[in-house]
Amino acid sequence: MAGVSGNIAQLAWAKQTVKGTPNTTYSKRTNLAGGNVEPSKETDQLSETDSTRDVGDSYTRSLGAGGSPEVYVRDDTIHQLLEGALGAKATTGAGPDYTHTLTPANTLPYYTVYRSIGTSLLMEQFNDCKVNELTISTEAGGPLTASADIIGRSALRLAAPPGSLPAISTQAPYSMNEAAVSVAGSATSLVSSFELTITNNVSTQQTDDAIVYDVVEGLREVTIGYRMIFETLDEYNKFHYGAVGGTVQSVNLINIPLVFTFAKSASNEISFTMTNTVYEEYPVQPDPGGDPIVVDVRARTQRVASVVTAVVKGQSAT
Repeated sequence: MAGVSGNIAQLAWAKQTVKGTPNTTYSKRTNLAGGNVEPSKETDQLSETDSTRDVGDSYTRSLGAGGSPEVYVRDDTIHQLLEGALGAKATTGAGPDYTHTLTPANTLPYYTVYRSIGTSLLMEQFNDCKVNELTISTEAGGPLTASADIIGRSALRLAAPPGSLPAISTQAPYSMNEAAVSVAGSATSLVSSFELTITNNVSTQQTDDAIVYDVVEGLREVTIGYRMIFETLDEYNKFHYGAVGGTVQSVNLINIPLVFTFAKSASNEISFTMTNTVYEEYPVQPDPGGDPIVVDVRARTQRVASVVTAVVKGQSAT
């Protein structure tokens, strides 16, 4: 027997109505670009004064599910992952074109997640999952990927594939070559990468069972990173000196609106708007080899009504 090929693996998901009621009518299915989701089991050892040098026997502390599957960003699937990370989705339009607007909410939805490895070999269902962290990123010339860190309450191994699996998404992924970027209200072609991370600081609540009582969202953090060719002092001065023409170090933090849009057409587009961000890092470093200077910018959204708004246009109604 040659073993199971590692590239036979798929991921599917469906939003639940409430905790404790899995939804096995899956709405989206995709191949994996990396990462995984799987059952989790936390073990520990007993410790007592029994006069021996051997460590104590093992026992199980908790059960659950989780992982960080990575998929390519397509407009027929990414809006549901963004809803899981942000919390709220509003859909407008009529076939064939739909617009999904994703905004932050205090409560995150639960999801049922399915994974399969091999051909009808390892099939598992993960219940009551929430998106702890979602990172969408790309480099110059490369495709957009989404890595979703997922935490769930329980796992179930299936004897057969679910009867409600949708078709696998076959759309071409979005790429950095399709980007239009605006920094501080001005369009720029100097940006060569993008990384948006939405962190929900999800934690588990364990009470009277090895299966945790709940998975609970904590404080939300949104950070942005991008690489920018260094041509002017404008943004550097804003961070260090408090104004475009500043010369004296300043404690002021200047609001920098950021917009990243990735478009294939007027009807197929993904955009991220951060209306209120401040720089955390704007390092300008010399290069003895003489290469052009690029700045690895780091920024963080501030506490406003909508820290980030994502708009996904495509032909998926749900």
